[in-house]
Amino acid sequence: MITGLRQRRHAASARLFDDGIVCARVRQWPSRPDIAHLVLTDHTVAPSVTSLDEWTISLRTEGYSSIRTGALSQNAAKPFVLRGFYEIQQLALMRMKTPFSHLIDHSSRRPHHEMRPLRSQRALDVAARLDHLAFESGWELDVNGVEEACRATPVHRIRLAVTATDEPAGYMVTGRNGSAGFIQRLAVDPAHEGQGVATSLLQDGLGWLTRRRVTDILVNTHLDNQRALALYQRLGFEQLPENLHVMELSLRKSGES
Repeated sequence: MITGLRQRRHAASARLFDDGIVCARVRQWPSRPDIAHLVLTDHTVAPSVTSLDEWTISLRTEGYSSIRTGALSQNAAKPFVLRGFYEIQQLALMRMKTPFSHLIDHSSRRPHHEMRPLRSQRALDVAARLDHLAFESGWELDVNGVEEACRATPVHRIRLAVTATDEPAGYMVTGRNGSAGFIQRLAVDPAHEGQGVATSLLQDGLGWLTRRRVTDILVNTHLDNQRALALYQRLGFEQLPENLHVMELSLRKSGES
């Protein structure tokens, strides 16, 4: 069956695979231009095996050495497993549902840290630097990655938290798609951990989502990140029983190094 694969550019750093039913954004993995980062626009909807085969052939032809997915639901991961993808990371999925009465009082308080919007290229450079400090090597976002996190939802808010001495301490991307809200990315400079930076950022972002009357707010984090899990739970998130899965496929032929 021919799925009618269409490819179109989505900014200079990324493009879109679209088979008419399922879409996926593709860009180079930060700091690893040989790895294609394939992110489904809806992480719960699985592409057909035929579409996945076409996408894989296209990326192999372009010279990528491997494909790494975004976070996938268990159902969406099935065709990837059938085509030889293997799991490299599991993420806890957490949800906060209405009512958000506990957030109304929380969001009315002024965050401990000053919040600033990130609009300029220089500001995005600061966010990428914070991301590099906050995440393990290989999992950090560059500027293009931060922009992709912003584009992942139709509406987004990106804010920088600064200290009393005007030092950048962390940033967060909050997204909204209809009645659903998302914590897309949260990064805190390790030098400022334990100072309430993440709480300030979440207070700001959750307040923004609450004012827009979303019905659910979702966030995912690494299963081993007990500090983040505890923070989200303290703010009212509950961990869902199903984890998310990041998959990878080597495109190297047998015998290649």
